[in-house]
Amino acid sequence: MLTLFKSNNPAVVVLYVLYLALFRVFALYVHVDTTFVFAHSEPLSKIIFGLLKNVLQRHEMVSYALSGVLCFIQALLINNLINENKILPKKNYVGGLLFIIVFSFFKESLVLSPASLALTLIILSTQRIFSLIKKEKATGDIFDVGFLLSVATLIYFPCIVLVVFAFAGVAIVRPFAYREWAIVFVGLLSPFILLFTFYFWNDKTAMLFHDIANVHGKVWLKGPALLQTDWLLAGSLLVFILVSLVILPTALYSSLIQVRKFSTTLIVLIFLIGISFVLQQNKSLCHWALLALPLSVIFSMVLIQIKNKLVSEVIHLILILLVLAGQYLPMLGIL
Repeated sequence: MLTLFKSNNPAVVVLYVLYLALFRVFALYVHVDTTFVFAHSEPLSKIIFGLLKNVLQRHEMVSYALSGVLCFIQALLINNLINENKILPKKNYVGGLLFIIVFSFFKESLVLSPASLALTLIILSTQRIFSLIKKEKATGDIFDVGFLLSVATLIYFPCIVLVVFAFAGVAIVRPFAYREWAIVFVGLLSPFILLFTFYFWNDKTAMLFHDIANVHGKVWLKGPALLQTDWLLAGSLLVFILVSLVILPTALYSSLIQVRKFSTTLIVLIFLIGISFVLQQNKSLCHWALLALPLSVIFSMVLIQIKNKLVSEVIHLILILLVLAGQYLPMLGIL
């Protein structure tokens, strides 16, 4: 099955829909709490989910459907990111497939959430960072790097940590230049200036930090305890990450210098996403959907290097079974 995605045939994106549907079928049989998305007070989250509240609360399947559509679009963006920057030896659709699988690892990620919306902006910002490596004059793209990540923060506050990613990404792919770093800073600051102006005009400046930081109390990371299946999935994902990072240098041995820079940027992103988890007021595993961006690219680089088709197909199958296990084992009373 994985062999189909290794081809440069655009028709295989139809199979993405089958994977998205497969990972959401369980929602027909088990109730998953989708109300946590309305607990976010980030300004853009309040607007978006305020408009969707009546629909999402009454029809939970709409949340799954919208999340599926968004995930499909993001998978196409990931494919474009990989193919346009020649990260893999030849064009294929493995990256989008792995994105869908990693995105679906935790069932909370399968509903439309602030984290999944913010992920779209992080992908676009990463595309801008990668494009900088081949441009002499890139003022607009450099501004976009900061601007997009700031907008992501106004949707999902833990993305504030990715301010570091904006500067680190530019520093990795381009020689240091004060002017470019200043442009990144202006891009990061612009959405907050506009938001402050709005709050000031409406005499709500006292609520500005409260809303942006999604502060609802003094206890951070509150929420239900993790199930055994959650620990199983988290542990399995961690093992895949560690093994991939060990194998990655071998995969990069014959790669272009720019691909090595891209992989360094993605490793920094993984580290920052891990740190940002602690900035949640209400603990939610949907946060780890953010890892789908860097992991789908790194997993693709490692998987493509495996010459034995049987081994790569087994890894593919294990990943799918882990996703399904996290959904169905609790429903069957196992783990």
